[in-house]
Amino acid sequence: MKNYFIIHGFKGSNIENWFPWLKQKIDDSNNLCIIPQFPIDDKHHIYSEWKKILDIYNKEYDLINENTIIIGHSTGSICALKYILENKIHIQKLILVSGFNNYLSQDETDLHNKLNPTYYVDENQISKINDYVKEIVCIYGDNDPYIPQETLKHFASSIKAKEIIIHNGGHLNHEAGYDSFNEILKEI
Repeated sequence: MKNYFIIHGFKGSNIENWFPWLKQKIDDSNNLCIIPQFPIDDKHHIYSEWKKILDIYNKEYDLINENTIIIGHSTGSICALKYILENKIHIQKLILVSGFNNYLSQDETDLHNKLNPTYYVDENQISKINDYVKEIVCIYGDNDPYIPQETLKHFASSIKAKEIIIHNGGHLNHEAGYDSFNEILKEI
């Protein structure tokens, strides 16, 4: 049996976007799918708080291991990557949807700029993810309204990921019409 984790993004929820749909597909295949709800209030929406939740699944229940596939969306992508690197966990596959690292918007008042950097990984260390993950896939839209294309492409390249670019996919979330996500089924 495989363990699947879906990690939501910035100010996100474990019941939004395509997450419940994918969980049902995975559960129907007799595998375990966990979608933790991470804190999203301004005080706790930082990596050290999200890490505590992942630690429960990893250290107390041993559910993050070589039989695990982690799927991260947006900020959840870099959170997953950083957690694997810090804990030196070997997993089967990492699927990063609209994933990025070290991106700050031009708007200095943007809350993303305050909270997201706690998740970021040093550019000189990020490629070490390939020592722990057998396969990495980055899926992103060709018209993401939040993350520039060059940032998405650079991220995928820096971790030597297989890239899947979805025409008119936007941020691959509910606003872009993604309450289901058939393209990801091919990768799980």
